[in-house]
Amino acid sequence: MNVDLSQFFQVFFEESAEHLAEMERIFLSIDPANPDDEELNAVFRAAHSIKGGAGTFGFPDMTVVTHTLETLLDRVRHREISLTRDMVDVFLQAGDAISMQLAGHRDSTMVDEQAVQRVCEQLNAISVAGASPVEQPVLPCRSGASDGCSEAVSETTYRIVFTPSSDLFTRMVRMEPIFEELASMGDFTVTAVIEPHHELSTYDPTRCRTVWEMTLTTSQPVSDIIEVFMFVADEEEIRVDPLQTETVPAAESTAPPAQAAPIPVPEITPDESGTVMGRRLYDKNESAPGAYGRRPGENAETSSIRVGVAKVDQLINQMGELVITQAMLAQTAQHLDPVLFENLHRGLSLLERNTRDLQESVMSIRMLPISFIFSRFPRLVHDLADKLGKQVELKVVGETTELDKGLVEKLADPLTHLVRNSLDHGIESPETRTASGKPAGGTITLKAAQQGGRVVVEVADDGAGLNRERILAKAAKNGLPVSDSMSDEEVWQLIFAPGFSTADQVTDVSGRGVGMDVVLRNVNAMGGRVNVFSAQGKGSRVVISLPLTLAILDGLSVRVGKETFIVPLNSIIESLQPKSDDLNEVGRDNTTVHVRGEYIPLMRLSDIFAIPGAVQRPEEAVIMLVDAEGEHLALLVDELLGQHQVVIKSLETNYRKVDGTAGATILGDGQVALILDAVDMVRLWRSR
Repeated sequence: MNVDLSQFFQVFFEESAEHLAEMERIFLSIDPANPDDEELNAVFRAAHSIKGGAGTFGFPDMTVVTHTLETLLDRVRHREISLTRDMVDVFLQAGDAISMQLAGHRDSTMVDEQAVQRVCEQLNAISVAGASPVEQPVLPCRSGASDGCSEAVSETTYRIVFTPSSDLFTRMVRMEPIFEELASMGDFTVTAVIEPHHELSTYDPTRCRTVWEMTLTTSQPVSDIIEVFMFVADEEEIRVDPLQTETVPAAESTAPPAQAAPIPVPEITPDESGTVMGRRLYDKNESAPGAYGRRPGENAETSSIRVGVAKVDQLINQMGELVITQAMLAQTAQHLDPVLFENLHRGLSLLERNTRDLQESVMSIRMLPISFIFSRFPRLVHDLADKLGKQVELKVVGETTELDKGLVEKLADPLTHLVRNSLDHGIESPETRTASGKPAGGTITLKAAQQGGRVVVEVADDGAGLNRERILAKAAKNGLPVSDSMSDEEVWQLIFAPGFSTADQVTDVSGRGVGMDVVLRNVNAMGGRVNVFSAQGKGSRVVISLPLTLAILDGLSVRVGKETFIVPLNSIIESLQPKSDDLNEVGRDNTTVHVRGEYIPLMRLSDIFAIPGAVQRPEEAVIMLVDAEGEHLALLVDELLGQHQVVIKSLETNYRKVDGTAGATILGDGQVALILDAVDMVRLWRSR
């Protein structure tokens, strides 16, 4: 049967990328002096999986590095050689080389063959050094011999019987890579025993009727032999029995082994339907115990499927249109007598509830944990700290915080610039830190948390902090309008100016003045904001605030004149109708409202958006108190209309940026309403 394996390439690419990420995570966290056995086994399995998949799908270039890496990892996990920090660095470089080869096959990008060759040479050098008597102590043989391991090779001849289930071929399993890997372990022979079938009319060519009998003479343990079949069969379908053991002097280890005894043919017992009896490798019921690809104890909640992003986006867009349609029906039903049309009102109420539940379920599909981004920074900090000669520890807090996938992908670049900036400009050298009474090693903290309807991401360091005088001097030199009377907050914002950098010289890390400019531009494009906090000698903190999602939110509709606005529910504190005694005039145009001991600035939406016909006397209108990331603001509106689920539509895509808004939505009657942004409203009030 000729099978086109290219249809499975994307799955292989994704799974290999996950294995590489897992390998990198383990290498960065492992303690070379006392490595954990489970971590060593996990990283070996990851390398083994990549090598097996590469061989199966016809990517022989990837198997070159992975085979050498896998061999070394196998020796490390069996304590044949000791793990060192230098070895970990080489293993990380090997992962980079494999990742580059993977990208070459996936994206048709160029592969630096010289870099791959250098990695192979480094891995081979470790292998040679680890095999020398100076580096490797005499250890007991794994085969059970009590001495002489460094002088003799103990080999065992094994009988291997593989009895697969009948659906082996329909699962596109190829036996050739398995045979090749077993042959690489030693002297190998294989025989196929095929179940006879005499009736051609009932013959099913897709059903496996074969049992493979093999003999293998090798010094490898039984566990390594079984692992060759790890993606093909369950352990119960593999039988490995030792036939004989032969100790061969090291100088003569290439001599052919003695012939093994004949292997008895296992009896194949078909059931009444003609299907070979035995344990299935695959079960449509994914929660079935022992189903193919499942770990012991794994249940349905931990299983997943891969779905293209375009399909998810289409589903969310359709969900948004459904929300708008439901709102239109609800608004139309308001004019119908609830007594005469009781069933209709009841049905629309049920539709609204089901639409909300469906919306929450659909939105959760697109939400990703921010660890998707955070996981890439341990490697960046590790490599860059070594390059700069600094000691830096990376701490991650709140990596399970979920964020819209579209925001997660766009947030990676700004965070990369911020982490690199903290490493280069923030954290001092060990000598400088020690001289100032600090620990020699610095700390960079990545933190994420959900606050209301927004996600706050923070990059903090305990370095030198921002230098106010130096920033002002550099800004003045670049022609920016500055003065000594500027607040610290205004001074810190200068670092986001295009081309601004306080570095004395340009390096491949920083100095070109593009990093912080990129941060501000990208975050603003996502509807977010950036705030900087710093203390001289104590460190700095950059806080990015982003909307939780870009699709749907709960809001309260308000009327100003003949216009309707949407205020996000998560930013509303309370609504009230003030008395004259609660209002205070400050200057000529400013008014504050006194609420429980706090004087809050009053903003008239009719003035901001030039809306005629709005109520001007606060005593006759409604004041809505909103929270803007810790700051309070009072919005003066004519009337509160009701709570809605609204679909966010981008104004910038369809029109242009409107200050004070986070987008627009379509109401049930087809009218377009602006969605207010509380923080941007505070900025507008300050600018006035």
